[in-house]
Amino acid sequence: MPLSSSFIGNLTRGILKNLKPSSGKGRALSYWTVKYLKHLPQEKLSCIRWDRNKLWFFRSWELMHALDEIMGREIYRFEAANPAPRIIDCGANIGLSVLYFLKLYPQSRITAFEPDARNFDLLQKNLRPYNEAQLDLRPKAVWVHNGHISFDSRGGEGSKIADDGGTAVRCTRLADLLREPVDFLKIDIEGAEYAVLKDCAHLLRNVKHLFLEYHGQINHSNELTEMLELLRENGFDYYIREAADNVDYPYLNNRRREGFEQQLNIFAVRADSAVEAVS
Repeated sequence: MPLSSSFIGNLTRGILKNLKPSSGKGRALSYWTVKYLKHLPQEKLSCIRWDRNKLWFFRSWELMHALDEIMGREIYRFEAANPAPRIIDCGANIGLSVLYFLKLYPQSRITAFEPDARNFDLLQKNLRPYNEAQLDLRPKAVWVHNGHISFDSRGGEGSKIADDGGTAVRCTRLADLLREPVDFLKIDIEGAEYAVLKDCAHLLRNVKHLFLEYHGQINHSNELTEMLELLRENGFDYYIREAADNVDYPYLNNRRREGFEQQLNIFAVRADSAVEAVS
């Protein structure tokens, strides 16, 4: 084969490969889509097409990070015992995790919570093409009681329950939803996970798979220890992976003035195969 033909063929294949996201575990976005996203202005409502979906967002860098984790590396991938698993998503943000669960199990029954008003609007937009009967989208925070709670809305991934100030939002006690078997429980609630997990500890035996993103401070390591002990007491095996490297020099006293010093992804699965309802 002539060199020129071989070169042109390889070049064409390379271009076509970069025009679409790779299949399976790996890259979630094409080279050209990433290039496009990097040059978008932040805080401007934008939209791209991904896997036949329209994805609406305001912050392209958050979108790229989330797509890489959720769609590329598939950190929520799990094996369900039936084609319509029960999933509870606490901290659904703009809906990428819900989209992944629907792609993994198209018949799944999902309740998703997102208290940030701007995020929830995008969540609804991104999930509009899907069957409303199997989706229960709630503009609420999950907490240790029902009612209202102060919330710091930042219109992105950093929105969280606030100790004071903030905006009053509706909240739901997570424990009330765990009285029946749950196939997958995702908790990514920006620092509120310690209180919420303790409140529903007596019902964790109803959960088969649990994803927990831990947000904490170095001098509050007892909270992490307590949560891991709760998982062990309720029959979970777990694996821990760093979610963000926030402290450059751990041996030096260079504490962060704001935000979390520790962010860990905790992947927990019940060691036994069956989940029996505990009320």
